[in-house]
Amino acid sequence: MQILLRKIHESRNPFSLQKEGMACRGEFWRSGKHAVTLEGRIEGDVPLECDRCGEAFTKHVDEPFRIEVVDRPLKVDESLDVIECLDGIVDFDRICESEIASIQSEYHLCPRCAEQEDFEIEY
Repeated sequence: MQILLRKIHESRNPFSLQKEGMACRGEFWRSGKHAVTLEGRIEGDVPLECDRCGEAFTKHVDEPFRIEVVDRPLKVDESLDVIECLDGIVDFDRICESEIASIQSEYHLCPRCAEQEDFEIEY
């Protein structure tokens, strides 16, 4: 789903997307002259790889998010929860995919490795 930033009004509007087996839903609204805020939850089973043993597993995720989308270049000291859309189009699909990728890039342990308190590797 894509919407022109200039067409978004100050009133809150609902959105709901399904991406990669995950549900991304919430609300969006204009939060400034050049900004739109998305607030909601991402929920579902995400495929992961254990960072310790390398085994594939799935984990149920239910996390809130709040993202600001702007149609102007960012300054270096601004928040990491801001996405630039210099073409003026808010791409909800890409934002949802980005949130899933962010979850997958975190450090994850499979249930078996999470039970092990001490972990040593000999080189």
